[in-house]
Amino acid sequence: MKNALFLMAIICFFGFSNSISAQTIPNVKGIKVSTSTDVKTTQMQALFDSPEAQIKVKELLMKNTEMQGKAIDYLKNNPDTAKEMVKVISKNPTSKNKIMKYILDNPELTKKVMDFIKNNPELLKKAMSLIGM
Repeated sequence: MKNALFLMAIICFFGFSNSISAQTIPNVKGIKVSTSTDVKTTQMQALFDSPEAQIKVKELLMKNTEMQGKAIDYLKNNPDTAKEMVKVISKNPTSKNKIMKYILDNPELTKKVMDFIKNNPELLKKAMSLIGM
């Protein structure tokens, strides 16, 4: 029942967003007009929040070294997580898989990484294409 409701909400969202993107909006000075790229990013962000996508992205983070590197670098450079990351990296200096496993086992770090991917349009697009969504 929940899956059916979720699927219907996504279908309605896509239908509504497509009808909005088809309209012509005059460009008024000082007002940002959303583009089709913004709409596509918003749609991908909505899909990214689904439980299925979250599971697939976590699996992707364990397998894809490029995504692992970007996630680890983000957490190392984030003032909120830098100290914890230094500790983890010092224990496992050569194993990105062990570092990533630690990150995914920690709910706070996992949320930070997922938000980082979701809010970075290039990474979001890459992740969604790699997981087949």
